[in-house]
Amino acid sequence: MSFDMSAAMKRALAAVRAQDPMGATREIQAALNGTAGSERPEPATAAQPRLPRAAKWRRDPQVEDAEIVGDEDASEGGKGETSPANSLFARLKAQMSGCADCGPLGGARSGLPTGAFAGLPGQGLPNGGGASPGSTAVPEMPEGAQFLSRSHSCAQGTRNYRLYIPSCGAAQVQGLVVMLHGCTQTPEDFARGTGMNAAAEAAGFAVAWPEQTREYNMMACWNWFEAGHQRAAQGEPAILAGLTEALRAEFGLGPKRCFVAGLSAGGAMAAILAETHPDLFGAIGVHSGLPAGAAQDMVSAFSAMRGQGSAGRAAAATGPRLIVIHGDSDRTVDISNAQRILGSQGEDAAPVEDASARPYRRRLHKDAEGRVRAESWIVSGGGHAWSGGSSAGTYTDPQGPDASKAMIRFFLQDD
Repeated sequence: MSFDMSAAMKRALAAVRAQDPMGATREIQAALNGTAGSERPEPATAAQPRLPRAAKWRRDPQVEDAEIVGDEDASEGGKGETSPANSLFARLKAQMSGCADCGPLGGARSGLPTGAFAGLPGQGLPNGGGASPGSTAVPEMPEGAQFLSRSHSCAQGTRNYRLYIPSCGAAQVQGLVVMLHGCTQTPEDFARGTGMNAAAEAAGFAVAWPEQTREYNMMACWNWFEAGHQRAAQGEPAILAGLTEALRAEFGLGPKRCFVAGLSAGGAMAAILAETHPDLFGAIGVHSGLPAGAAQDMVSAFSAMRGQGSAGRAAAATGPRLIVIHGDSDRTVDISNAQRILGSQGEDAAPVEDASARPYRRRLHKDAEGRVRAESWIVSGGGHAWSGGSSAGTYTDPQGPDASKAMIRFFLQDD
């Protein structure tokens, strides 16, 4: 390697100590890409992290800085629940000859100030035009609806979650959507930004919003890229499946009335759940995500996100039905990942009428009997953000076609 890995680690640690986790992630990405030290960001402050003057790390200001920051031993038997705080840097350190004086990471695993994420520019603003990462402000609800705080525990671990119960009441719930947020987001933030509660209200659906915290991933990402979180009986798939099964029993729902959807890291985990628990969900929605098996560690995850290589498995033809939504200007998760999830070319279909939205290409993917098994929406000019979302949440694109309504419509299509 022609660059100085020791210097890259020192810069990343310095960014963490300056309460700039985004800057630390950029340093690691640059080091793994072989460009460390070629472009240097200006000094950051806790309140306003600055971005690099040149854009070798981020070719587009719409890019979300971190989709993967993981647990060192999560890939070994799903032990990520108790992995050490400095795991991210341990992986970088493993690729270099040594870093004797890099020093401890300290509290970077948890307790990062939400202000460190504020003010990043571009479409899909992390501050959402008013929202801030880590925000727990409750979204607006119709009279009679509830947004409950709950927790689910099983042998593989515990996750808190929010549960939206529509105004019709728990006894009248007609279906369930499990929504998996992206990195740095919270359930409340994701709910405000996507508007899925409102879309579900119209269908009489409940919505579960599981929470991934920095206790389990430094950037609050679902660990889709760890082998220990890609199996049915281990790690996060087991936890999320158990939560779904508990709610399914509570509401008396069959598998065709249970769905899972996610954005980015959450979309990648939704694809994994479709593969590991195909009998649990009637359909899945993947927004700006990656296919199951796209990566086995951090390095391969960065490659998959850039669209390099051919890793990842297409959704099984006999598994849950699938809707994929992806912006063609996404610079965080390359659009090629949408095709890898789908596995087939499909045939063009008329867009759902919405003259005010960005143009998009809608395709139907049918099985041998001519039944629609998957649907894809490729949004022209769309970045790494929830299409049609609200600026009240982070990583949203209010200009896009409404992804939440599109997913609910698709979920109900098999009725």
